[in-house]
Amino acid sequence: MKKVALGAVLLAGSLVLVPLAESASAVPAAPAAAPKAAGEPNLKMGSKGAAVKRLQLRLKELHYDPGTADGRYGSTTRAAVWAFQKVNKLTPKAAGAVGKKTWAALKDPKTPKPVTPKRLRERNRVEVLIGRQLVVVYKKGEIALISHTSTGSGRYEDGAVSRTPRGNFRVQRKIKGIRVAKLGTLYNPIYFYGGYALHGSPNVPLYPDSHGCARLPFGTDMKMFKLVPIGWQVYVK
Repeated sequence: MKKVALGAVLLAGSLVLVPLAESASAVPAAPAAAPKAAGEPNLKMGSKGAAVKRLQLRLKELHYDPGTADGRYGSTTRAAVWAFQKVNKLTPKAAGAVGKKTWAALKDPKTPKPVTPKRLRERNRVEVLIGRQLVVVYKKGEIALISHTSTGSGRYEDGAVSRTPRGNFRVQRKIKGIRVAKLGTLYNPIYFYGGYALHGSPNVPLYPDSHGCARLPFGTDMKMFKLVPIGWQVYVK
């Protein structure tokens, strides 16, 4: 109960008590809490909805390939998230988790730095970054596509060490569709050095795992196949 101070007033010969003010012991009402700004939700493989679609559309704007922007978080979107996180120095997770740091980076993203030396650099080229497990395609000097990849494992297997060759190469030939080779099946291969190619694969893990080729996620392999013609530079570092 509030304590109220009373004052005396003389009205028509009568003394009347009237309230003057609340005493210092009164407790003021607490202000209403300000509503929190709604942030983007955490996402991962299997997520669905409008936030996933926003993620996919933003990745497309930044030249990654999340597949169709359908609001469904599948393996193609996960591979694009992995690539984006590696470019932005975030640690990719197996489930492709997208949280506060990734959403923040999507607002202010980094871009890969060219690795081809200036004296060799051509405006139309593919760069394979072994250390970061990334492939970057440049068209007319501008980034056209950034993809996650899995290159040579470094293991000794099938009579040799599985290593992706480093150096300056050119696209020698392309095969649309499936190529069954001695060491495995290649989808839409783009050959840049002998039997070494950029190609689609159902298995493109977060670590180097191939016999020496640069594996690409399904869907991204066809996008790259259409984008990169015979004769383009391929620089592997």
